[in-house]
Amino acid sequence: MKNSFVAFFDILGFKNMVEKNSHEKLTEIYNNGLYESLDFAEKATNAVFKLITPQNELDSLKIKIYVVSDSIFFIQDELTQRGLLYIISYCRLLIGAAIADGIPIRGALSHGPISVDNKRGTTIFGLGLTKAASLEAKQQWAGGIVDPECFEIVPKENPDIVEHLVNNKTNPIITRYKVPQKDGSAREELAMDWTIYELIKSEEDIRSAFRRHKKEIVEDVQIKIENTVKFYNDVRSR
Repeated sequence: MKNSFVAFFDILGFKNMVEKNSHEKLTEIYNNGLYESLDFAEKATNAVFKLITPQNELDSLKIKIYVVSDSIFFIQDELTQRGLLYIISYCRLLIGAAIADGIPIRGALSHGPISVDNKRGTTIFGLGLTKAASLEAKQQWAGGIVDPECFEIVPKENPDIVEHLVNNKTNPIITRYKVPQKDGSAREELAMDWTIYELIKSEEDIRSAFRRHKKEIVEDVQIKIENTVKFYNDVRSR
């Protein structure tokens, strides 16, 4: 058991995608969509961090990743500001890359005890995962948020780190935003800013992501689309 940063993501429209595609096509979607998005996010994050991080420290930032059906788990054991910024950067790039590949995802980053056991397969459990999954499940869009507690548990190398990140117009990774909730309300959160991903050039790219791979647009999905598009337009216009 370790105290770690834990991110949990859910693939939106997964059941519909599975039902509408052959297993061979589904395997292709994972290989050429989800896994490539994960690879891109890792390479892009490393490219930035290697400019400001010694190689031995960069190696310690490596994230453990597990994919089970429609769930993606990130575990980061480096409870430092650099470790936190690394996993946020990775997550927000993954959201953008996955949307561009027609795989909208929704997630949250939190922290807490987490265990990974390799008995009878792989078992992942702990409060860190429960907290992240609970935050994920309340949102009504494609995107992700950061639990503010994550910033409170790291050493205060920069006591104003949240304000610095929120006000960074050159390389934004989080922004304050009233995130739409499933109960119809909106709650101000620290939202991951995935809108700079270069392959998402317009709101139509977002709309098409929800339709790709033969997914159907029902009322609940349409609400998620509109909320995601609104975030994209609002943040891009700032």
